[in-house]
Amino acid sequence: MSDEQIGPLVFVASADYPYPFEVDKPPRFWMEEQTGALAAAIEVYMRTEDLKKDELDLIKLYLRQYIERAVISSDANRKLLLQGVEKLRKVSDVERFADELSEVGIEPF
Repeated sequence: MSDEQIGPLVFVASADYPYPFEVDKPPRFWMEEQTGALAAAIEVYMRTEDLKKDELDLIKLYLRQYIERAVISSDANRKLLLQGVEKLRKVSDVERFADELSEVGIEPF
């Protein structure tokens, strides 16, 4: 997979982070992002500190592309999951949402 820009984020494929399923367009992992902005936002999230609007927006952008592309369980509703991204307002929302995603086989973090 070649380099890819998604909004302001620039991803470069890395052999260190292969997507385990055969799909036409695999989701990009946050560790592949090259500007550093997404990694900085993820670090704030991981420390459970308050996210600034721009940090939350980057995480939401990242989650959208991941949900759109990831292999999910057959009983999962991708459209509903994508709508859930828009409801994220704070770190605790992202934490709960990440748990919900893991239940359907999506592990973005």
